Amino acid sequence: MSDEIIFEEADGWGIVTLNAPQRLNALSHAMCRSLGERLVQWRADTAIRGVLLKAAGDRAFCAGGDIRELYRARLAGDTAGPMRFFADEYLTNWRVARFPKPYVSLIDGAVMGGGVGISIHGRYRVATPDALFAMPECGIGLYPDVGATHVLPRLAGSAGIWMGLTGARLGQGDMLGLGLATHTVPSGALGAVEARLRAVDWRDGAWEAVEQALDSCHEVPDAPTPAIDARHEIHAAFDRGSVEEIVAGLETQGGDWAGEQLAAIRRGAPLSLKVTHRALALGSRLDITHALRMEYAITRRFIETGAILEGIRAQVIDKDRNPRWPHPALESVTEAEVASMFEPATDTPEFGWETIV
Repeated sequence: MSDEIIFEEADGWGIVTLNAPQRLNALSHAMCRSLGERLVQWRADTAIRGVLLKAAGDRAFCAGGDIRELYRARLAGDTAGPMRFFADEYLTNWRVARFPKPYVSLIDGAVMGGGVGISIHGRYRVATPDALFAMPECGIGLYPDVGATHVLPRLAGSAGIWMGLTGARLGQGDMLGLGLATHTVPSGALGAVEARLRAVDWRDGAWEAVEQALDSCHEVPDAPTPAIDARHEIHAAFDRGSVEEIVAGLETQGGDWAGEQLAAIRRGAPLSLKVTHRALALGSRLDITHALRMEYAITRRFIETGAILEGIRAQVIDKDRNPRWPHPALESVTEAEVASMFEPATDTPEFGWETIV
């Protein structure tokens, strides 16, 4: 485990390096737990003024959680192990969100799923031209979790529900435009950003020093922004009361863009799509703590019912890209089934929010 995630302390920073490039820095259970525990230590350590999160390799910042291990455990009939992973993952997401010091993520390559959870809740996110942001969980029979039910509904113009249902992949320009990145830099510049951060004068105050350093490195990219360019179409198509209404509207609209959205939606599991729509609607009214509590309950249901097994098999294990979902169409998913996925879990972990505000 020590090789998968590396912790250093230097120049007032707690520095975290995700170090599993052979699997696109996907988060193992041990990595999640270790990061969460280290954040507790660094929160109390006055010598640590901020946290810097980066990743090894040039293909991905973090492409998600280690779902192969989750699949093996659940296939063997183990639900307790996967739920311990999610409990620790969500607790770590919460600790990032509540971390009281500057938290900077240097994002180069893909950031998806679990990688979103350990970066998006921090205050600063620096993206390169190779950054790629996505929440493709509906395609594996899950739903956008790791606090995404809090984040996605707060994106402008129904962009969050569009991303959640289609698994759309956003590049550097769209990440900046939607606020998923706070700063952008050219290719190969993250080393200079880190050097600038490590040279900050903490006497100026941690937040001020870090922000000044990042602003000095920031360059607005000359990059495509297809999501921003299509913002009016996205809002008109996805600001609907149900997934069925979204699909019907796109079918009526016709054209290449609508056809692309329909194809992306139809690659998702029908149950996942309907759960995602409801979860994002509810999450728009929840703070991060209660959003994660809701997610823990939903995820337990997905794990207990085995609803995610077919998607992981088709996309990751066998890679035939031909999932045979338990529900053949949206219309076969009843409202009662969707509601049952939101039943409160009796073992929801305490995130410590009663005493830490």
